[in-house]
Amino acid sequence: MNRRSFLRTTGLLAGGAGAASLLAACGDDAAPAAAGGTLKAKVGPRTPGTAGAVRDSIVDRFGLAKKHNLELDRKAGGGPGAGQDQLLTGVLDIYAFGPLGATEVNTSGHDVVIVGPSLWNHGNWIVPTDSPYQTIDDLKGRKVGVQPPSSDTYRAAALAAAVNGIDFAKEFQLFVGQPIANLALYERGDLDAIIAIEPNATRLVAPGKNRQLASVSELWQKGTGDTSPLFLNGTAVRRDWLEKNRETARAYVALTLDAWAAVKQDPTLPAQYHADYGIEDGEKAAIELLPSRIIPVYADRWDDSVFANMEKQIDVAIEAGILKKRADKPVYESL
Repeated sequence: MNRRSFLRTTGLLAGGAGAASLLAACGDDAAPAAAGGTLKAKVGPRTPGTAGAVRDSIVDRFGLAKKHNLELDRKAGGGPGAGQDQLLTGVLDIYAFGPLGATEVNTSGHDVVIVGPSLWNHGNWIVPTDSPYQTIDDLKGRKVGVQPPSSDTYRAAALAAAVNGIDFAKEFQLFVGQPIANLALYERGDLDAIIAIEPNATRLVAPGKNRQLASVSELWQKGTGDTSPLFLNGTAVRRDWLEKNRETARAYVALTLDAWAAVKQDPTLPAQYHADYGIEDGEKAAIELLPSRIIPVYADRWDDSVFANMEKQIDVAIEAGILKKRADKPVYESL
């Protein structure tokens, strides 16, 4: 592995101006991730309308798969829950997991490990603009839409509530369901609030009909004093697969970091690919607002601060009863 790849996979290549200068120092080296044959991996397909949906377009635009000598099979998949199940059963080699989800499956007999970053948490508490509610405390006893309890979004919302002295499952009337279903209920007026993920949150607040009370990450920081963003999920693999395919995993992490660095270096990219996010051409306000909200979602660090964040999440989850116990081994690893 050359110096450029090493800097990426150890999290020192962070994106933005810093990344640009570091890339220049390393030279514009497009050497493949490993000598010899192409590195092959079965990964989940693009999930339209999600925060990470633009990655495939960025990878194709900048030739990142070829650069890292990767051949990505994107035939499997079917949504976050299905994708995680397919990782566990070997249908996929790589998929996204958060620290709580990885802990839960690992304490049930699996051995999943997160080897690189993907997304910071992007859950947001949204209410109608004319709503009387000003904080999430005001919403106690009210109807709130959220993703299912097995999702990283639900778990993170529960964590952020717990560190602020709120029992998420007991103190709100939770309506659990997939984002599109909850969005329909909310827009119909059947819910008092919704915990919306990007890009749905942007689509809700951009026209001015809705406002954001707080982000889940902000609530976590308020309750813990942690200054880092709340880690949502990262590149995850089965440990038995990793033992035989470490260079492939390393190349995929580097590809992801390259994709996010490209977006941070050119903030116009999200607007250019707004269709990937499910935002239609006529949603001018959402397209204009999207870069400022979506770019900070892309996680570009893999270091001790991220590991401490994940450990804290697991500790709080056990204290709050969201998890029963800690896994025998860390659910993350630095390649």
